[in-house]
Order: sequence, then structure tokens, then C-alpha cells
Amino acid sequence: MPEPTPLMWPLGSQSVLKWCAHCQQFIGEMRPYADFSITHGLCRKCSGEQPDLLSGDEYAHAVALRDIFQALFAAGRRSDFDAAGPLVDNAIAVHCRPVDILIGMIAPMLYEIGNAWERGTLTVAGEHEFTAFAERVVDLVEAKMRQAWSQPARHAGDGCYLLMNAPGNIHVVGIRILGLWLQNQGWRTRHVDDLTVLDVLSEPAIAGEPKTLLVSIALREQCDAVASLIERVQALPAPSRPNIFLGGYAVKTHLVPRIPGVKLAADISALGLD
Repeated sequence: MPEPTPLMWPLGSQSVLKWCAHCQQFIGEMRPYADFSITHGLCRKCSGEQPDLLSGDEYAHAVALRDIFQALFAAGRRSDFDAAGPLVDNAIAVHCRPVDILIGMIAPMLYEIGNAWERGTLTVAGEHEFTAFAERVVDLVEAKMRQAWSQPARHAGDGCYLLMNAPGNIHVVGIRILGLWLQNQGWRTRHVDDLTVLDVLSEPAIAGEPKTLLVSIALREQCDAVASLIERVQALPAPSRPNIFLGGYAVKTHLVPRIPGVKLAADISALGLD
């Protein structure tokens, strides 16, 4: 049986999606964890500028953002990629950063589609079609991100992030979105798997610098394989051992037991990055 479409850090999953009312930057998720409604607050930068949130322009931005989110989701359910390009352009036109389209729109949509499949309200074919649609939209948004990369690269000594799916987790869109989000902040990233991760961690070039391993797990059935992988990683010499975060659908839905030395991250804020 196919698994629900997972996200590494499913921002907004079963939650209210919070955006900055002024700059339209995606802020994160907030309680109650009940729906995908969009609410607005202010990011740190805009809160210092004290914009007039009651102005007509601010209200128009909020309405436009909501309408784009709903239209993009509807296009995904129809597998209507032709509609996606203009919607992405519209989001950018109302000042959404391309990376925020990914983590604040596409990622929550993927999680909701996974839930629909799990509840039996979406067929396997429908889930696969939406995932294929999302992959094409990520390609589109990534191209726009690379046209306007917003953050300078960090120094090599700041460390790097290694991203991988748990053995058996075949969906790649969520982990790809996370990688693009990190790159947009200037972090170095590498995608690995259970066959390459130990070799990469042991490379002399990164042995002495900070490292973080991010593992996406979708189903409870993948826990044993993940535990075995983590045991091998933790057995590496100290300079090669990374900090380890475990996220994804199974973490979000509380299906993963605590693992010594591993942090469970239900959403992206657990990484402690701005």
C-alpha cells in the first residue's frame, strides 16, 4: 500500500497557516491544529516597522493570498498544471517570496492530500496525480527562486545539513522543499540516503564542522529501519557524528517513539532557524 504523501517538516499540517500581513512572508503554523485557514500577523522585521494593517492595500494582500492558496489547491486536485504557472506568478506579484509559496502553500497541500488518502476520500491514482502536480510546481518555483536568491551563502565553518528519507519512504517532494528552504537561507545542504549517509558523514572535508542530519519518516513501519540507521550513525567517531532531527508524517501524528540522542521535530520551527 502507498503511504500518505509525507513532508519532512509539514508546516501548517492540520493547523492555521500564519503569514505576515505586511510583507506576505510565511511565518509558520499556530494553534488550534484544526484546519488550513490563513491568518495574519507580523514577522519580526515588519513588527518593528509598525505598518498600518487597516489600510486597504494590506487587506487586499490578505484576500489575494487566500484566493491564490485555494485556487492552487483546486488546480492540484484537477491536475491542472497549466493553471499553476499564472497562480505562482500572481503570488509573487502580491509580494510572496517563491520559497514561501513552497513551504506555506505546496507543503500543507501535500500533507492534506496524504490525509485524504489515509481517510479513504482520495484514490491511490488521485494521490499520485497530485504528487506529480506538486513536483512540477516545485520545479517551477525553484527556477524562480534561483532567479532571485535572497540570502548570501554562509561560511563553511557554519556547518551543513544532510537530508534524507527514511528507508522505505519513497516520496521526495517534502524533503526537496525543506532543502530549498535551507538553501534560501544560505545553508549548505546535501541529499543522502541510507546507503551513502555514513560515507558522507565520514568525509574528511566535513568531519570537523557542525553537521545536522534531517530524516523524514512517513509510517510507523519505518521506525525499526530508522532506529537501526541512527544506531550506526551514532557509532561513528565523534568528529563525524551529527545532530539528528527526525520529522515527517509519522512524527507529526505521534507514531514515532522517543529515540535517545534524536530530536523529534513536528514542524520546521524545531530547527531553531529564522
